[in-house]
Amino acid sequence: MLVFSLIAGLAFGAISAGSMIKIAAPSPREKREAMAAAFLERFFTGFAIGPVARGFGANGLLIGALLGIGFSVPTALTTRVYLPIVAMGTVGGLAVGLAYVLVY
Repeated sequence: MLVFSLIAGLAFGAISAGSMIKIAAPSPREKREAMAAAFLERFFTGFAIGPVARGFGANGLLIGALLGIGFSVPTALTTRVYLPIVAMGTVGGLAVGLAYVLVY
C-alpha cells in the first residue's frame, strides 16, 4: 500500500505542478511557490486515497472523488480560481481511485 500511495502521490503531484508551467505569475518566485503548493496538495491527495479507501472499506472511486474535491475547495476559495482547481482535484482523485480499484 505504501508503494501505491507514493507512486499515486508523486504522479498526481507532478501532473498538477506540470500543468502550471505555462501559467503567468507576477514573479518567478511566486510561480515556484504556487507550483510547489500545487504539487504538495496533490501529492497528499493521491497519497491518502488508497489508505482511506482501505480503512473505510469503501470504493476507491468514491473516496478519490471526495478527497479530490475536499482538498481542492480550500485552495479554490483562497485563490478564487474555482473550476480548474476543483476539476483537477476531482478528475485526479477519480483517476487515483480507479487505479486503487484496479490494483486492489
